Amino acid sequence: MSSVLDARGARKVAIDVGGTFTDCLVLDEKGELGEFKASTTPGDPSIGFMESVQKAAAAYGEDLNKFLGNCNVIIHGTTLATNALITGRIAKTAMITTKGFRDVVLLRRGFGKVDSSIYNLFLPPYKPPVPRYFRLGVSERTLYTGDVHTPVDEPEVRDALSKLHGSGVESIAVCYLHSYANPHNEKRTVEICKEAPDGVYVAASHEILPVWREYERFSTTMVSACVGPIVEQYLKALQARLREAGFSGTLLMMLASGMVQSAEHCIPRAVYLMGSGPAAGPSAALQIGHNTERQNFLSVDVGGTSFDVCLVHEGKIPSSSEGWVGEERVAIKSVDVRSIGAGGGSIAWVDRFGLLRVGPLSAGAEPGPAAYGKGGTEPTVTDSAIILGYIPTDFFLGGEMQLNPVLSQQAVARLGDKIGKDVPGTAQAIFDTVNSFMADYITEIATKRGYDVRDYTIVAGGGGGPLHSAFIADLLGIDTVIIPSAAALYSAFGMFAMDMGRDYARSYISRADVLDFERVNRLYEEMEQDAAKDFAGLRVPRQAIVFNRTADMRYV
Repeated sequence: MSSVLDARGARKVAIDVGGTFTDCLVLDEKGELGEFKASTTPGDPSIGFMESVQKAAAAYGEDLNKFLGNCNVIIHGTTLATNALITGRIAKTAMITTKGFRDVVLLRRGFGKVDSSIYNLFLPPYKPPVPRYFRLGVSERTLYTGDVHTPVDEPEVRDALSKLHGSGVESIAVCYLHSYANPHNEKRTVEICKEAPDGVYVAASHEILPVWREYERFSTTMVSACVGPIVEQYLKALQARLREAGFSGTLLMMLASGMVQSAEHCIPRAVYLMGSGPAAGPSAALQIGHNTERQNFLSVDVGGTSFDVCLVHEGKIPSSSEGWVGEERVAIKSVDVRSIGAGGGSIAWVDRFGLLRVGPLSAGAEPGPAAYGKGGTEPTVTDSAIILGYIPTDFFLGGEMQLNPVLSQQAVARLGDKIGKDVPGTAQAIFDTVNSFMADYITEIATKRGYDVRDYTIVAGGGGGPLHSAFIADLLGIDTVIIPSAAALYSAFGMFAMDMGRDYARSYISRADVLDFERVNRLYEEMEQDAAKDFAGLRVPRQAIVFNRTADMRYV
């Protein structure tokens, strides 16, 4: 289907809640863009969301109700789910699973996400977000063929729920063997769970990831259940606020897959919001580079807390189902955006060997870099750029926010005492270190795919992308950097280039020479029927839907 950018005649808004700032980009009736920013409010992101919209309304000379009344679509990207999981601020979650298989999420595949050597004895043991005493097994068994060998023991399910009653559990993940082939037992268990008076959130693996491989499906469903209540509370509260403020249009959420879907669709599938905002960056790069003859882009987004990069080769945005969020395996299909903790708010520090390091710890939105004057005392990349004269102190955030260079100098001076440099020298060292870190990371991503970074064009986005990209390009030998006019709201711009869509998946394992084409086509038809039903609820006619059939294959 066509992107939001192709539509004219009605006002549309894209809002990206980042770690430091909340971006609001307005596409008006004339097809012109309006850019607005507000500080992110980590305690309640909806506050910063509404403040950014209020700024937009004021700029258009309208009150909030009139402004939102003239908007027919709001597209929203948020790091809420990702941040909740990484920080451990998740819902108290339990798991109901096939008896004898409650340790699948603990055993994993013998090892987990290892960023260093697998022989590193100092790596702490993995602790699933759902403790063992909350992972309860019940009698049931579905075979890989889809035949129900043992119907779910309903009294055991009710007994498990009674054990959880009064424990404060807010969410339950239902994960049974081979439910991708036949979800009957899971569906019945979900029905029983929803009969409970506690009103717990329920995530079922056949809805979250209906594909083979139990660990990936169990882990992804567990993650979805852990963040589900937080996402549900946020989206319902946001929808209520928007309705009260006069918005009667459609709220669409940015998905990890690079597509958008309704908020109602996302509430029971919260895991699909992982990486919600950064997933729009590569689409922005393609949209911006559309009028050039180039096909290879490095989408670079430097925000306040992270550095997000995606390698777009021959005009194709890469996707992967091999993702991790922190220590958790998340096997949903997602745009292959790689992130490291290197942004404007990244803190510079000295390790035990006396070497200067930058990140991954960030000052974030609160307290922010020292120059913000909100209580931050650690030296950050933004503070170093202020001292070097790259960031004006009197026109930050369009002149709305005054920066204090004296506080930057004080913070950087304390670090300079540790490495034996004066303030300008320390600031330059911080700036060079973070640029080298970013350049090395791009080289690593490209080299692992067999590509030469010199064949690519950097599209620079985010608040810090235009600032750092020329230095990165110089280090990598890249000859061209494109800085779009909407660079500061890069991901929000990418959301306007999104298609409304959803990925559907089924598992059928077979050798190519004995493939049952009738069965394969039947599975595709089932998924297309599900899609037509889902999109009918969004008032999208079937003739407007484009289906892309794909299959995973490998050598024998």
